[in-house]
Amino acid sequence: MRVLVTGGTGFLGGHVVAELLRRDHEVAALVRPGRMPEWLASLPVQPVQGDLRDARSLQRACADVEALVHCAAHTGAWSRHDAEQRAVNVEGTAALIRAAHARKLARIVHVSSIAAVGVSRDGTVLDESAHWNGARLGLHLVRTRKEAEERAFAAARGGVPIVVVNPGAMLGPRLDGRPGSSLVSRVAGGRVRWAPQGGMSVADVEDVACGVVEALLRGRTNQRYILGGHNVTWAALYAEIARVAGRPERFREIPAVLRHAAVPAAVLLQWLGLDAPTRAPELFRVWGLYGWVDSGKAQRELGYSVRPLPETARRAVGAAGQLSEAVSPTS
Repeated sequence: MRVLVTGGTGFLGGHVVAELLRRDHEVAALVRPGRMPEWLASLPVQPVQGDLRDARSLQRACADVEALVHCAAHTGAWSRHDAEQRAVNVEGTAALIRAAHARKLARIVHVSSIAAVGVSRDGTVLDESAHWNGARLGLHLVRTRKEAEERAFAAARGGVPIVVVNPGAMLGPRLDGRPGSSLVSRVAGGRVRWAPQGGMSVADVEDVACGVVEALLRGRTNQRYILGGHNVTWAALYAEIARVAGRPERFREIPAVLRHAAVPAAVLLQWLGLDAPTRAPELFRVWGLYGWVDSGKAQRELGYSVRPLPETARRAVGAAGQLSEAVSPTS
């Protein structure tokens, strides 16, 4: 099958490209002009120039393929990028679906997020039937991810063969040669001692990529599949990363009073024009929330599975360039 992948130069998208090639599918990757990285050019992948904000380029990109995996998204959490984020995540997704439908593609996978499933304050584990409660969070990224998913489901109800997948947090090596997660690097390097309250469902990026490809091959249209992993608190995740890096494993949780003070402080900095992506109010609003999910449906219908958390943590620490420094050969 000949598959077009958007976001193929990114973290998850790169692994989706690799998994499709491993299964002997032909792959075309949507890339912006002049943005074809060397690592992707070294693979048997056809670059197709286009941009999610350019509907005509999307029509051309869908011309000679049979299927589509839409991984691309603007994932920043800084309000100064809200307009661009909406243009890419919502309007770009709608334009891409229209182009794919016009070309009568046989299969489409829209990669969403568990942010479009919901969150809890008490660690409730959510599945595909959960009532979305993300609107009250005031997070533009979350809203656009949900709206993009709604556009996909609206098209699916109209007969477009779309399957939606909702990955959780992903760790692991990047295929583009860039450093791994900066958070993993800081925790493994012993530069973090406090963890926010709350938690996330964490999986290895390669396992999620396999789930995405299985959704393409055998997922039911007009259905969503959660591709989560291990439901852990942030403190427990930090401890596991520290353990495999040979660092102290005790992390204190940031008190709720500081969490409540962080958001207005960040808003004030924003009002004063002193904001930055690393201290955007949106980042602090997720403290204390749990993105814990049940991947049972994907396990039953797609054969989805995730490797043990210690293995994922070790791969993530190695990708962040900390494993060889922090762990001796005999540890």
